[in-house]
Amino acid sequence: MDLNIGINSHYDIAAASILAIILFMVAAKKTVPIKRSFIYFSMCVVQIIVIVCSVLMESEMSIAVRAVGIKAYFFADLFFAFEYFCTMLFMYYMLLWSGKSFRSDKFAKFMFLAPVIAYIYIMSDNFLHHNLYILDAEQGIIGTNRLLILGGVAIYAMLFGLAYAIKHVEIISFGKLTVITLITLLVLAGMTVQYFFPKDFFINYVVAIAMLILYEIAQNPSNILDGNTQLMNRQIMEEILNIDIANKESFDLIIVALDDFKIVNKTYGIEMGDVMLRQVANFMNTVTKRGKVFRYGSDQFALQLRRGHEDIDYVLDTIKERFRHPWIYNELAISLSTTTICVSYPEDGETLNGLIEVLDYSLLYAKRQGKGSIVFTRDIDLNAMRKEKAIENALADALKYETLEVYYQPIFNTEKKCYTSAEALVRLKDKNLGYISPEIFIPIAERTGRILQLGNFVFEKVCQFISENNLAETSIDYIEVNVSVVQCMQENFVEQMLEIMNKYHVRPDQINLEITETAEISAMAILQQNVEKLYSRGISFSLDDYGSGYSTLGYIHQFPFRIIKLDKLMVWNAFENEKADITLKYTVGMLKELNVDIVAEGVETQQQQQRLTNIGCDYLQGWYYSKAVTADEFAELLERKAS
Repeated sequence: MDLNIGINSHYDIAAASILAIILFMVAAKKTVPIKRSFIYFSMCVVQIIVIVCSVLMESEMSIAVRAVGIKAYFFADLFFAFEYFCTMLFMYYMLLWSGKSFRSDKFAKFMFLAPVIAYIYIMSDNFLHHNLYILDAEQGIIGTNRLLILGGVAIYAMLFGLAYAIKHVEIISFGKLTVITLITLLVLAGMTVQYFFPKDFFINYVVAIAMLILYEIAQNPSNILDGNTQLMNRQIMEEILNIDIANKESFDLIIVALDDFKIVNKTYGIEMGDVMLRQVANFMNTVTKRGKVFRYGSDQFALQLRRGHEDIDYVLDTIKERFRHPWIYNELAISLSTTTICVSYPEDGETLNGLIEVLDYSLLYAKRQGKGSIVFTRDIDLNAMRKEKAIENALADALKYETLEVYYQPIFNTEKKCYTSAEALVRLKDKNLGYISPEIFIPIAERTGRILQLGNFVFEKVCQFISENNLAETSIDYIEVNVSVVQCMQENFVEQMLEIMNKYHVRPDQINLEITETAEISAMAILQQNVEKLYSRGISFSLDDYGSGYSTLGYIHQFPFRIIKLDKLMVWNAFENEKADITLKYTVGMLKELNVDIVAEGVETQQQQQRLTNIGCDYLQGWYYSKAVTADEFAELLERKAS
């Protein structure tokens, strides 16, 4: 069956205008260094060639009087060759979208090569025998059955590409796959309508519209490249990694995190910070020739190196050497340092989520090692890091849903022979992890910044307990509440404490705040100012864990502590070592000279109770008297004592 095809230059001109706009937008922005973008650009160029050949063919045919000249056939051959070559490119484009290589899939490889071979055979035969069409000055293009077969091959190629992409939908986002499916169906619908209405040749215009939509949805560099550094963004990085993982391509991933980059922004301004990021990005592009570079986070970069293509040690040495020197802009030299981690696929993770999880753990670990650290994930105890992350998540959930519990451990007054105070202790129990010791989750809370929320939660629960149980009518004079030094150094710390106390009508003398000694304090002036403000309001302070290792005499001299709590290890050692016993005795004597009350922690035996009382300890705390109990149990204990 012959097919009479008319040519309409108006559609071609409109299509050429759209494609020219696309090519201009592509050229105006940085090229995205991935194969899919190159194939898309190639489709645009090929489609432009198709339109040029169509216009030239029409021009040659319009001046023909009877017989059509050889030039018209030449342009027609090119027209059909490139027109259907574009469908082969589209099939390959869809295969790239799927991200799944079919090198090991013989059936998929055959299904891909079949239309390509058919296209090459039909076009080669046409170049030799011109059996695809006939050019007529009056009727235009008269297609033969071979042209219909070629059209069928083109439709098959597009449908196979789409089906292959749908089959591997886990790599493509559902939204993008939906758009690509609709675009494919649009072109196929255009081809079908074109078959029934061949006199108006508009398929090039339909393809141009499809290419424009495809650009905006899937190929726009603005959606792929980071706006400041022009590196590929994290979203495209995860897509590329997913593809390599699906194809089991081994690779190494290097994350380079700039240390304390916020200080650069704060000191020199955001604009200068952006300049530094661009300089670092440009340098990263020079480090690897065959790898890919991404902006992983606000101040983090990622380099993906295919295994065996590049030497990871050489790349790391190059980065380390560059950061030994300052970054210069407008005669301003800024020194930067980095924390670097190296993760490998498949050794450190067999899925994208697994690798990202390992990256997060490794980065957290590397930051703790100090500036300039280079850490290989294989050297990290990932199980310990995973457990820590699980505890961090458990703490976050407990704070969010207020499932933390506050327990109370009574403190015995050696003079009055009764309980006159108690220490509030926070408890965390997770449904998966079980009971988590405060010695584990409190340091995690400090590292993650949740210590402020945790401290406020505990303090409010204590004030609520004091208010609801009318402690003024019991033997309990005050409740000791642990506060982190980090919490005490907050400028609004005093206001927060007083606001909570006022909310529950708690008197200052009913609260004693315990501060644990620590190795270093970054804002001593603020800490001292806050302590003095609360002390002037009638709130007393204790120094917790005295003798646990850090120098504390300076604390005692500098802060108005009313109570010093002896660390339990100091107490226990005194009953095992004669020198430690002497040290404890004279420590108590020295503290008594300083006119402070003394609490001995960790009292577990009658022998300890008698000895600590004899040497002058004012208060005793430990399992010999009572373990920490729930708020309800402590309230019942107070009721029994009162009755």
